[in-house]
Order: sequence, then C-alpha cells, then structure tokens
Amino acid sequence: MNELMAVSATSESGAATRADLVEAGRKLFGQKGFDGASIRAITSEAGANLGAVTYHFGSKRGLYSAVLESGLRPMAARVRRAVASDGTARERMLRVVEAYFDHFEDHPDLPHLLLQEVAAGKRPPDVVLEIIGQVKDTVAGLQTEGVQDGSVRPGHPLLTALSVVSQPIYLTLVAPLLAIVGGVDLSNPEVRQLTRQHVLDFVNAGLEPRSKSPFP
Repeated sequence: MNELMAVSATSESGAATRADLVEAGRKLFGQKGFDGASIRAITSEAGANLGAVTYHFGSKRGLYSAVLESGLRPMAARVRRAVASDGTARERMLRVVEAYFDHFEDHPDLPHLLLQEVAAGKRPPDVVLEIIGQVKDTVAGLQTEGVQDGSVRPGHPLLTALSVVSQPIYLTLVAPLLAIVGGVDLSNPEVRQLTRQHVLDFVNAGLEPRSKSPFP
C-alpha cells in the first residue's frame, strides 16, 4: 500500500511540474519568443530544476509544442461543437466565429504565441499543423455544405474558411494597436461585444448567397 501511495504521489508531482512548466513556457514564450525564452528562465519561473524541461518534454521545442497544443486543442473542440450544432451551414459558421472569440477571450495570448514563429519564417510544430489542419477541413466542409443547402455563396472552401476565422484571430492579435491608434479598447466588455457583433455581421454578409457569383 505504501509503495502504491508513493507511486501515486510521484505521478501527481510529475503532472504538477509538467503543468507548471507549460504555464511558465506560455508566459515566457509569449513575452520573449521561442529563442528569447531560455530553459533556465522557464524552469526558474516554474520552480523546477534545470533538467525538468528535458525530462518532461525532451527539449525546449517539445515544451513549445506542448504549450501550443494546450491552447489549440480546446479551441478545436469548441469549433467542432459549433460545426455539429443545429442550423444552416451559414448559421454554424457564425457560431465558429463566436467560438474563436470565446476562446481568445479566455486565452488572448494564443494568436501571438501561434503566429510569432510563422512571422519569423519558421515551421510550426507538427502537432500545431495537425490541429490547424483538422479545423481547416472542418470549416471548409461547412462552406461546401452551405453551397448545397443554399445558405452560403459559392467560393473556394479553404479561402472561405480562412476568411471566416481570420477575423477574430487578427483582431485579438492587434488589440493593443487598436486601442492606441483607433481608441477601440477590447479589454472593455461593451467594446468587445460591439466588435464581436460587427465581425458577425461582416462575415454573415460575406457568406450570403448572391444572384451572380464570380465563381463557377
């Protein structure tokens, strides 16, 4: 019994250390980027020993992948729930936009964490490409379904999917700049709700079928 209790305590301790490292990595990768956040700084922030990153994640890159995965998998789950809900394809696409806004409200650092490596010309971790690919296919499938049910205008499925999800991603990413140059403070709940509704109206108008389309 004592041996079982010792194994359980060790397992719980390891899980706690892993979670602390992910949280510390998220904070420091967000502040300093991948190259600027040292393993020493991350383990110090997490209150862990210097070898903890290698022990739990194999490398700093492994920790970075885990940080992004911890933010992206719940987002993908929200998108799947929106896509699986009732209504026309266009109505569910609008719920996808809301799912992104909801997730970024909980995790406002995620777009920056995700795109900083892309902006530097680096390839994202494989797990990130896997999750984004799944979300892309899911939303693009909605566009195809929408053309069939008559709720969405014809268009390129992938480009339509990107156009839909890019709105909440971009606005969350440039939120500090919006507050400075435009007086749009997304930390204000009323302004945030106004912005969300504006995007929903914008996307809805863009998806609405037209009498004549440039696409075959």
